[in-house]
Amino acid sequence: MALGNSKGIRRGAPAETPERTDLPRRWTAFRTIAAACLLMAAVLVLGACGAGGNSHRNGQAAAVEEAGQEEAALRREEASEVAQDQEALSVIESRKREEEAEASAQRTEARAKAKAKARAKAEAAAKKKKEAAKKKAEEAAAKKKKEEEAAKQAPTQTSTSKKIQPPKPKAPPTEKHSPAIDAPPTATVPNGSD
Repeated sequence: MALGNSKGIRRGAPAETPERTDLPRRWTAFRTIAAACLLMAAVLVLGACGAGGNSHRNGQAAAVEEAGQEEAALRREEASEVAQDQEALSVIESRKREEEAEASAQRTEARAKAKAKARAKAEAAAKKKKEAAKKKAEEAAAKKKKEEEAAKQAPTQTSTSKKIQPPKPKAPPTEKHSPAIDAPPTATVPNGSD
C-alpha cells in the first residue's frame, strides 16, 4: 500500500481486486475472544498475585494485631495480678498495723494500771503514815492528859493526906573509940562514891 487511498486501492495500478486487509468475521470474533481470554487470564493472574500479596500483608497485619491483642491481654492479666498483690499486701499491712496498735494499746493500758497501782499504794502508805501519826499524836495527848490529871491529883492528895517533910539531916557519926585503934579517923565514903 504504497500509494493508496482509504479503500486500499493502488493508484495508477490496473484495477484489480482490492487488497483485503481485514479478516473475515469469524477470525475477528476469534481474535477478540482470544484477546479477552488472555486479558482475563492476565487480570486473574495479576489479581491473584495482588490478592496473595495483600493476603500476605493482611495475614501479617492480622498476626501483628493478634500479637497486640495477646500482649494487651497479658498486660491486663499482669495488671490484675499486680492489683491483687497490692490489695493482699495492703490487707497484710493493715492487719500488721492493727496488731501493732493493739499491742501498743495493751502496753499503754498496762503502764496505766501499774501507775494507778503505784499511786494507790503510795496513797495507802501516806494514809497509813498519816493514821499512825494521828494515833501517835492521840496517844501522846492522852498520855499528857493523864500526866496532867495525875499532876493535878498529886498535889491535892499530898496536901490533904500527908505533908511532905524535908529529909532529915544525917546525924554525924558518933565516934566509937576502940582501944585498939588510936589513930585519928580518916574520911570514908559509905557504899561507893557519889
